Amino acid sequence: MNFMFVIHFHQPVGQIERVFERIFENSYRILLETLSRYRDIKVSIHISGPLLLTIAEKHPDWLSQVAKLAQHGSVELLGGSLGEAVLPIIPREDMYSQVREYLELFEKLFGLKPKGFWLPERVWEPSIVEALVDNGVEYVLLDDSTLHRSGYGRSESMYAWTTENSGRKLKVLFIDTELRYILPWRHPDEVISYMISRGDEVGDKYLLWGSDAEKFGEWRDPLWAKWWLSEFFNRLREKRHEVACMHPREYLENYGVRGLVYLAPGSYDKMLEWSNGFFRNFLVKYPESNNMHKKMLRVREKLVKAGVGREAWRHYYMAQCNDPYWHGLFGGIYLIHLRQAVYENYIKSEAIAEEAMDYYSEKSVRVERTDFDYDGFMEVLIESRELNAYIKPSDGGTLFELDYKEKGFEHNYLNAMTRRHEPYLDGTGYRPDWYRRTSFREHIWAPHTTPVDWVQNTPFIDLSDLALGAYKVTSATSEGVILRRIGCFYPPGGRPTEVLVEKKYVVSGSTLTIAYCLKNAGSGVIEGLLGLELTLAPKLPLDGDAVIKYSVDGVEKNINEWHSGEASRVALASPAARALTIEVSSRTSIWIAPLVMPARTEKGIVENFEGLGVMPVYSIYLKPGGEFSQLIKLTVEH
Repeated sequence: MNFMFVIHFHQPVGQIERVFERIFENSYRILLETLSRYRDIKVSIHISGPLLLTIAEKHPDWLSQVAKLAQHGSVELLGGSLGEAVLPIIPREDMYSQVREYLELFEKLFGLKPKGFWLPERVWEPSIVEALVDNGVEYVLLDDSTLHRSGYGRSESMYAWTTENSGRKLKVLFIDTELRYILPWRHPDEVISYMISRGDEVGDKYLLWGSDAEKFGEWRDPLWAKWWLSEFFNRLREKRHEVACMHPREYLENYGVRGLVYLAPGSYDKMLEWSNGFFRNFLVKYPESNNMHKKMLRVREKLVKAGVGREAWRHYYMAQCNDPYWHGLFGGIYLIHLRQAVYENYIKSEAIAEEAMDYYSEKSVRVERTDFDYDGFMEVLIESRELNAYIKPSDGGTLFELDYKEKGFEHNYLNAMTRRHEPYLDGTGYRPDWYRRTSFREHIWAPHTTPVDWVQNTPFIDLSDLALGAYKVTSATSEGVILRRIGCFYPPGGRPTEVLVEKKYVVSGSTLTIAYCLKNAGSGVIEGLLGLELTLAPKLPLDGDAVIKYSVDGVEKNINEWHSGEASRVALASPAARALTIEVSSRTSIWIAPLVMPARTEKGIVENFEGLGVMPVYSIYLKPGGEFSQLIKLTVEH
């Protein structure tokens, strides 16, 4: 049996520095030390683009050791994409560029260009072929589930095949699922026995293991990882006449391919389960993922139009890093610092493009109506040199993105995550959010409602249909965007009463002003707690454990503290960003609470901070024809 051992090293863009250093010491250093002691065992390595850039800066000696192993011939190095982007979901031109930029960086660091390719999350679609082949890639590693979904049996995945698209030919090798599930979780003897059992007298089959480096030392104890690897390599030495370790390129040279195949879109088995069979489904399941993806498309338009240089494109490519766009056992869509990095990089590249083409030469504030998120409904985008304010009339007339563009402080202050239904939380008492956690969404709460009811989604306490209603844009100019909606208030045991809501968004400098007017347009009385909800995201520093705080009328509180009391001003502060202040024109009760999501990771269920809920609450009693008005200002302080 021919055996290929492929180790994938990756850390996402925006990883917290102490987490990176822990993984480096517990896993990456141990792996390299072990490989250096067993130079007769052939191993293949892929280092993702984001990790390659980070390690080249922080631990260049580690890269030098990897290069020496490659020169010795014990290690084959595989290529990848610069931002570790899931290639099929980005524009075709970006697929080419992601691969080209990685290979150029790789050649600069190692003095060669690899012929093999590690496909991020092994997400395959036939359109990938051209981008790989035109960049000099000869073969790619996929999961055997991709071959099986295309109508082939298990035995066929133990041979190499060739596929083509638009006349470009690409060789394909398949990762064995069963081997991936037992290595390294079973004893080395059991793993070796499994490999020998799959062999035959001809000797042209292979088994390929390809998975994450973190399985050795991060997911389990580093001492265990040292023991397991040493035992495994010792067994491989003992069984070298039955199990031949080789590199993928070496196998292809010795045995070639079995024939031609055409492969259906696919990935590894668990990814198919999490994505309901197709990776792009994550863009539908999670509007926040779709938001980042469509931000990418908008920024790209500006980059192309501006004709910018490499710096802007580099930020753009790094923002395509796959981790924050999905969720399963892995995937970081519930990790606020990973989403933060996506927006930071897109905003940086966008600001460079706008400056290059003098985007605001004619108007200091630009307003555009467009289907930003591609869902068939028009959004309103307000842009200035300092702020982007994106509004979705069809979803409560809410503000769903607020980008600040000052160099060095780029941040989306609405980078929050809705707490959605996840199957693994069934039966835990967890109640998902019933609306997307954006800003300036209106509720008329029952009089007995508490902040706990709001945060924990107690049913039937919103007595209106305003929260999920669609607004109409009645005016959209640089002077302001006006939205209106006629909804209903449903008093317990009474008849519905119509309520007219108008809100006006205005951007001036680094301030966004929202003017509210609610009018009782019916014949009954409207009585309850009017909540004007915001969901905000502080910018987390990645280089330490700094405490993020907010203040209420100057009184500081930690970000994980709740607040309920009268105030007129709230400020969100972080050492990594400019302070964001929220001011209301009428002093009132303000509810503030951290929004926390219990999400699954490789280490179990972990509670993640997803945003800070801030809601001015007004006790209203409106007779027919009665009105309520309020002004709320969001200002990014210089």
